[in-house]
Amino acid sequence: MTADLHTLTAILEEHLASYREMSHSELAARLESLRHEDHLDVTDGTAPDGTTYTIETNILWDDRSKRHIRVMSDLSTGTRGCLLGFVPVFTPDVSNDFILAPDGTFIDE
Repeated sequence: MTADLHTLTAILEEHLASYREMSHSELAARLESLRHEDHLDVTDGTAPDGTTYTIETNILWDDRSKRHIRVMSDLSTGTRGCLLGFVPVFTPDVSNDFILAPDGTFIDE
């Protein structure tokens, strides 16, 4: 069972909305942490049709000198094959990102 692309995109957009609501200072505080887990969030879920998925969200400096923060999310419903015959390769079904400036504006939108 695999959810359609429209459904997966809607799930990812809803997930990213919570990050869009965060202030620049909240996101920057996570980046200042030395702990890797503060820069990466992994969320598992189930689509309405029963398809299981994983959303991986990375927070990183897009342009540190300007203090622009990029938030990138990928939604995957499973593996897409193996590298060297045994290493699982995950490729996202859908992905999206945004860049937030210190003044709270979104860059390139």
